[in-house]
Amino acid sequence: MQTFILRRLMVGVVILIFLSLATFVLLHVVPGDPAKLRCGLSCQPEQVAAIRHQLGLDKPLFPISFSGSLPFIEFGPSQYGDWVKSLFSGDLGVSQYYQQPVATALQNRFPVTFELMVLTLILTVLIGVPFGIVSAVFRNSAVDYLVRTTAILGLSVPNFWLGTLVLIVPVAVWGYSPPLGRVISFSADPIGNLKQFGPPAAVLALASAAGIMRLARSSLLEVMRQDYMRTARAKGLKERAVVLRHGLKNSLIPVVTVLGLQVAGLLGGAIIIEQIFTLPGLGQYVFQELLYKDFQVVQTMTVYVGAIVILMNLAVDVSYAWFDPRIRYS
Repeated sequence: MQTFILRRLMVGVVILIFLSLATFVLLHVVPGDPAKLRCGLSCQPEQVAAIRHQLGLDKPLFPISFSGSLPFIEFGPSQYGDWVKSLFSGDLGVSQYYQQPVATALQNRFPVTFELMVLTLILTVLIGVPFGIVSAVFRNSAVDYLVRTTAILGLSVPNFWLGTLVLIVPVAVWGYSPPLGRVISFSADPIGNLKQFGPPAAVLALASAAGIMRLARSSLLEVMRQDYMRTARAKGLKERAVVLRHGLKNSLIPVVTVLGLQVAGLLGGAIIIEQIFTLPGLGQYVFQELLYKDFQVVQTMTVYVGAIVILMNLAVDVSYAWFDPRIRYS
């Protein structure tokens, strides 16, 4: 197990290196000059040059120089090299849009996005897995058709449209809207905190729960056809014990796999949902910085999200051994 984890971590480091290179190149290929965006349309060329020097945009992109026909590495100042150093040192510079240290902004906004993601995953599991089990147990019944139809609707409805309705309909019908524009701490006001984070988490969880619901149903139906399930029934066990004790655990491996993969999608969806519900989280922060082409923030957040996805996938793979004792890692 330790060898497997170490090997996966080494592969993850290589993936993060290629991700950082790809993100860096793509951001610099996209048209637009951050210095002109910061200075304004009436800015003089001298002012633009001064801002580019202040932001370090006048440095070479990579520490590579060309001598004749062959490139060689020159360990001098470069935009990519300075950014990598800042990742390890923790000094990520100052945000161009918010005019505050990036490290401070990430520290303040991470709890908001983290709570939103945790609530979303909890709702996804609590809704998707039980209804998937019910749909599989009562296969081809009215309950099964209702659950499957609801899952298809959940996958079809865009979360930005649903999020807008969640804000508009309660205001129009009941005159109520969730707290907006500020963060209510869970320790200070648990009810107010859930009123603020519950609606956006439910909106994010809808499509994820619908996918988990369909996957849990199909996976459990496949497990219920196995020989050991028929043996459990032949021993006289009740159907509830057969399904929950013998079938459910083995059927959860595909569900856990998809949950791990959905983390990246949830983080991407949080950008839109945080904008709609005015939650000051990392999604809203990255969106604003992307509009201003703040390379430092966008590159850093891309690498951080990539690291989270890699660690989540590793945790999912390691959990397989718990769900199925037949799985061994070497």
